[in-house]
Amino acid sequence: MTLPGRFLAWLRDTLLRMFPHATRPGLRAIGRPGPNAPVLLSGNFTLTVDRLTRVLRGRDAWLLVADSHGINVWCAAGGGHLTHHDVIAVLRSSGIGERVEHRHLWLPQLAATGVERRIVQERTGWRVGWGPARLEDLPAFLDRGQRVKHSERLMRFPLWERMEMALLWAPATTAIAAVVLWSLLGATTAFIGAGSIAVVIFAIFAALPRLPLWGGSRWFTYAGGAVVASLLAITADMALHGPNLLHIGVLGAASTIAMLVLSLDLAGTTPLYPSTINTRGNRFDLVLNAERCTGVADCVQVCPRDVLAMDGKLRRVRIQRPDACIRCGACVVQCPEDALFFRFADGRTLSPTQIRATRMNMLGRRAVVLPAKTLSTEDQAAAEAPRRD
Repeated sequence: MTLPGRFLAWLRDTLLRMFPHATRPGLRAIGRPGPNAPVLLSGNFTLTVDRLTRVLRGRDAWLLVADSHGINVWCAAGGGHLTHHDVIAVLRSSGIGERVEHRHLWLPQLAATGVERRIVQERTGWRVGWGPARLEDLPAFLDRGQRVKHSERLMRFPLWERMEMALLWAPATTAIAAVVLWSLLGATTAFIGAGSIAVVIFAIFAALPRLPLWGGSRWFTYAGGAVVASLLAITADMALHGPNLLHIGVLGAASTIAMLVLSLDLAGTTPLYPSTINTRGNRFDLVLNAERCTGVADCVQVCPRDVLAMDGKLRRVRIQRPDACIRCGACVVQCPEDALFFRFADGRTLSPTQIRATRMNMLGRRAVVLPAKTLSTEDQAAAEAPRRD
């Protein structure tokens, strides 16, 4: 693909990354892999596969592209579109077993919210491990013999990626303001108002994670954004049109409404915070039943926010950073002893069986019941039982 073509493809997948865009699933050769080359797995979101191919350039590996319905790995696993069933399917259909002499598969760590590693191992005979949380760490992971450092387990949110997310939010948010402003005040004022809102959105993402986006303090961020966007727009408009109370009022209102739209769940589109919609009205927290914990530490390996740690003296896991938990459920799904679960503020609980039997919808609620073919008998019974959350 030419450079302009790659740029247009990146722009399309960045602006529309909330929508599925699938590439062909199956087996791909990166470089010139032989029978001992590592086997990696990804979903079939086009942007992810393209980036994986580029970041692994110069290395030899087999890449299994599972059918995640064109959705990125984290969202697909969390929403029921990438499960152990899909991993098993691509392992069996791709013919990878005939290409390699080993039976070791590396899954992306962010798939742990929906892919039960032990089921893949039991049904295929492949040993399954978790790779790093971010794909740019894959070259170093491969170079050191497929070993993951603790720092590579943590989900970072670098500036370039924050700008990509701002590029996703800005057009949708400013488009609403632009249409309203254009109809009331004309094209020039609409451009000024929408541009000011876009500048503030990029500034908010640039300042993360220093700005709060979750909990009651998040309103300081959005209120401050509304004030700054209003001042920018009003100052620029007055320079062109002079003082005008109608323009001042409408620009202020448009900036405020834009920040309210942004506050709906900007936090949930970042890897740093849990969804505000998911927890609205009834907060839930991660709970550890220490008596059940045997110190296997599978949960520690898959946590992207360093919430859990091994206590060497007790040989058990402990919750060391509860406020950092984003409620993804990966630790609960992977715990072999069902020692972790969620508890709501009103006392109700969300058990490991229920979490494995359900996935999150676009609002972050566990309202998606998985197909029976992906569930154990116990999980299928839990899926058919009345929902408790």
